[in-house]
Amino acid sequence: MINAGDYDKKISIYQVKEVEDNDGFVSKQDHIILEPFAKVKTTKGYTLITSGSDFEKAYTNFTIRYSKKVEDTYYDSNRKVYIKYKNNVYTVEYLNNIDEANIELEMQCKRITK
Repeated sequence: MINAGDYDKKISIYQVKEVEDNDGFVSKQDHIILEPFAKVKTTKGYTLITSGSDFEKAYTNFTIRYSKKVEDTYYDSNRKVYIKYKNNVYTVEYLNNIDEANIELEMQCKRITK
Protein backbone atom coordinates (compact mmCIF):
# COMPACT_ATOMS: atom_id res chain seq x y z
CA MET A 1 0.00 0.00 0.00
CA ILE A 2 1.36 3.40 -1.02
CA ASN A 3 1.10 6.33 1.36
CA ALA A 4 0.16 9.30 -0.85
CA GLY A 5 1.55 11.68 1.80
CA ASP A 6 5.09 10.43 1.08
CA TYR A 7 5.00 12.07 -2.35
CA ASP A 8 5.37 15.65 -1.16
CA LYS A 9 8.25 17.10 -3.21
CA LYS A 10 7.69 18.54 -6.69
CA ILE A 11 10.35 17.57 -9.24
CA SER A 12 10.85 18.04 -12.99
CA ILE A 13 12.04 15.17 -15.14
CA TYR A 14 13.47 16.34 -18.45
CA GLN A 15 15.79 15.73 -21.38
CA VAL A 16 18.09 18.15 -23.16
CA LYS A 17 17.31 18.29 -26.87
CA GLU A 18 18.95 20.17 -29.70
CA VAL A 19 16.46 22.43 -31.47
CA GLU A 20 16.99 24.41 -34.66
CA ASP A 21 15.46 27.89 -34.78
CA ASN A 22 14.12 29.76 -37.85
CA ASP A 23 17.59 31.14 -38.65
CA GLY A 24 19.18 27.69 -38.70
CA PHE A 25 21.00 27.99 -35.39
CA VAL A 26 20.98 24.95 -33.13
CA SER A 27 20.53 25.42 -29.40
CA LYS A 28 19.97 23.09 -26.49
CA GLN A 29 16.62 23.26 -24.74
CA ASP A 30 15.09 21.41 -21.82
CA HIS A 31 12.18 19.19 -22.86
CA ILE A 32 10.03 18.37 -19.82
CA ILE A 33 8.86 14.77 -19.72
CA LEU A 34 6.91 14.91 -16.47
CA GLU A 35 6.52 17.08 -13.35
CA PRO A 36 5.44 14.62 -10.66
CA PHE A 37 5.47 14.71 -6.90
CA ALA A 38 8.16 12.48 -5.43
CA LYS A 39 9.46 10.93 -2.25
CA VAL A 40 13.06 12.09 -1.76
CA LYS A 41 15.65 10.14 0.20
CA THR A 42 19.26 11.26 0.47
CA THR A 43 22.28 9.25 1.55
CA LYS A 44 23.19 10.27 5.08
CA GLY A 45 26.72 11.50 5.84
CA TYR A 46 27.14 8.93 8.59
CA THR A 47 26.43 6.12 6.12
CA LEU A 48 29.06 7.47 3.72
CA ILE A 49 31.67 7.77 6.47
CA THR A 50 31.11 4.29 7.91
CA SER A 51 31.22 2.67 4.47
CA GLY A 52 34.36 4.62 3.52
CA SER A 53 32.65 6.10 0.44
CA ASP A 54 33.56 9.35 -1.21
CA PHE A 55 31.03 12.17 -0.76
CA GLU A 56 31.11 12.62 -4.55
CA LYS A 57 29.41 9.21 -4.83
CA ALA A 58 26.45 10.24 -2.67
CA TYR A 59 23.15 9.47 -4.34
CA THR A 60 19.68 10.89 -3.92
CA ASN A 61 16.75 8.56 -4.50
CA PHE A 62 13.58 9.97 -6.02
CA THR A 63 10.54 7.69 -5.95
CA ILE A 64 7.48 8.58 -8.01
CA ARG A 65 4.29 6.84 -8.99
CA TYR A 66 4.90 4.61 -11.99
CA SER A 67 5.01 6.34 -15.37
CA LYS A 68 5.56 4.36 -18.56
CA LYS A 69 6.48 7.63 -20.28
CA VAL A 70 9.46 8.17 -17.96
CA GLU A 71 10.60 4.56 -18.17
CA ASP A 72 10.40 4.48 -21.98
CA THR A 73 12.17 7.81 -22.38
CA TYR A 74 14.98 6.71 -20.05
CA TYR A 75 15.73 3.55 -22.02
CA ASP A 76 15.08 5.03 -25.49
CA SER A 77 17.42 7.98 -24.90
CA ASN A 78 20.42 5.97 -23.70
CA ARG A 79 19.74 7.04 -20.13
CA LYS A 80 20.15 10.79 -20.69
CA VAL A 81 17.41 11.97 -18.35
CA TYR A 82 17.75 14.70 -15.72
CA ILE A 83 15.86 15.84 -12.64
CA LYS A 84 15.50 19.37 -11.30
CA TYR A 85 14.78 19.65 -7.60
CA LYS A 86 15.32 22.70 -5.35
CA ASN A 87 17.50 24.54 -7.92
CA ASN A 88 19.77 21.49 -8.26
CA VAL A 89 20.17 19.28 -11.31
CA TYR A 90 20.64 15.53 -11.01
CA THR A 91 21.51 12.87 -13.58
CA VAL A 92 19.47 9.69 -13.42
CA GLU A 93 22.05 6.94 -12.95
CA TYR A 94 19.68 4.05 -12.39
CA LEU A 95 15.95 3.50 -12.83
CA ASN A 96 14.09 0.76 -10.99
CA ASN A 97 10.47 -0.32 -11.51
CA ILE A 98 10.05 -1.54 -7.92
CA ASP A 99 9.20 -5.26 -7.86
CA GLU A 100 8.20 -4.87 -11.55
CA ALA A 101 4.74 -4.05 -10.22
CA ASN A 102 4.22 -0.85 -12.28
CA ILE A 103 3.31 1.02 -9.11
CA GLU A 104 6.44 3.00 -8.23
CA LEU A 105 9.60 4.08 -10.05
CA GLU A 106 12.76 4.63 -8.05
CA MET A 107 15.42 6.81 -9.64
CA GLN A 108 18.91 6.77 -8.19
CA CYS A 109 20.44 10.12 -9.05
CA LYS A 110 23.70 11.96 -8.71
CA ARG A 111 23.83 15.73 -8.31
CA ILE A 112 25.62 17.65 -11.05
CA THR A 113 28.14 20.10 -9.64
CA LYS A 114 29.70 22.77 -11.84
